[in-house]
Amino acid sequence: MAWNAKVMFFRFPDPARTYQAFSEVKQLPSVGRAAILERAEDGTLSVPESYEPGAGRTTAVGGVVGALVGVLGGPMGIFLGWGAGTLVGMASDAEDAAESVDALTVLSRGVDEGSNVLIAGAEEDDPGPADAIAERLGGTIVRVPAGEVEAEVRSAQKAAEEAVAQARRQHRAERRREFSDKLGTLFHR
Repeated sequence: MAWNAKVMFFRFPDPARTYQAFSEVKQLPSVGRAAILERAEDGTLSVPESYEPGAGRTTAVGGVVGALVGVLGGPMGIFLGWGAGTLVGMASDAEDAAESVDALTVLSRGVDEGSNVLIAGAEEDDPGPADAIAERLGGTIVRVPAGEVEAEVRSAQKAAEEAVAQARRQHRAERRREFSDKLGTLFHR
């Protein structure tokens, strides 16, 4: 991964401006991938817009953003949010839960209900163009080294896998107790 590979998080007070920024960010030659992550009033997350221009010089950072977006587009669509515990119970299988939880954990931190965030991966030599977009549209931009984002996703995924394994163990133990209780009732033990 390039020394200048960053994941940029753009926030705007008006969600409509996020879409305007998305249109402009796609034009920056340093951007390898971008997506808008949106949390509805009911708390669900979606990716209403995404951009992947194909092969280019930003392949590595595009892969990091792509992994995040890929998780979001998965069964639970959860790249952003800390309320991940409830998702484990809603997932249909361990893989769904693990993907959902790691996505939520990494990205949901700052996306409130009814708001959105623009995430873009770039190999920036000059932060000026992206800063100008954020400033002109009244938003803020935070840059995180792509390697840190990737490590955070991996860590969250590991934690999610462990949580799913623990939930399965508890579920099996509960089913065994229920079965034992039924046998006890049947045979008057």
